[in-house]
Amino acid sequence: MDRFLLFLGCFLPSVADYSKDQHGYFMFSDFFCYIPSRNPKEVQYLIDWYFNMELTMQYNSSVGGWTGFTPAGLITAAKFNADKHDVVQRILERELVCQRSVEMVYNGTEEAKVEPNVSLQTVEDNDPTLECSALDFYPKHIRLTWLSNGQEVTEGVTFSDVLPNGDWTYQAHTYLTLTPGKQDHISCMVQHASLKEPKIYNWESSKNHTENYIIGGVCALLLGAVFLCGGLIHYKLRRRSFAI
Repeated sequence: MDRFLLFLGCFLPSVADYSKDQHGYFMFSDFFCYIPSRNPKEVQYLIDWYFNMELTMQYNSSVGGWTGFTPAGLITAAKFNADKHDVVQRILERELVCQRSVEMVYNGTEEAKVEPNVSLQTVEDNDPTLECSALDFYPKHIRLTWLSNGQEVTEGVTFSDVLPNGDWTYQAHTYLTLTPGKQDHISCMVQHASLKEPKIYNWESSKNHTENYIIGGVCALLLGAVFLCGGLIHYKLRRRSFAI
């Protein structure tokens, strides 16, 4: 399920600034709308209140009020919670700013989705390492998972950062170091907002290719032998009929 955090920055001027050497008092707040689904009732409204770069208190609509984290924050939070006007104001802010933005946020992000181009390759021959690359996708969040015989692999796995391409798309890579002599069915599973369900990409080792060629060759020889035997039997039967 897609989740979105709508950031609403509010940069407030200093409540007091009596110092001339830039060491006065400074206050600001961050406003957030946490949107876990299209259901407006699940929207969470958050306010982080800072004083001199220290988080002093927080408003959380799920809690239903302010929570203080410092001595001054505890006093101010209690004052705000007792203020009926502040209580009504936060309820209206959640409704007008957050809940009414749900459809806009989801529609805007769902329209802009680009499916990743995925490739698997061996990057080191001596110490076999597989690379699963997801290229040119949007939005940024993606999950790449290595599977061995259908089970998630965690050992010998490394990930790159999700890197911007400079054209609003992204790329990501993950690497798996193979265990020598261990012959498992290796796959890379990709989960992304542009995909209705996870996609699994299988890796074909050189040994598997060789085995496939050998099996194909044996099947061709057997099929040729069957046709040859059938032709000889048909030839002998026709020759016998002419002799009679």
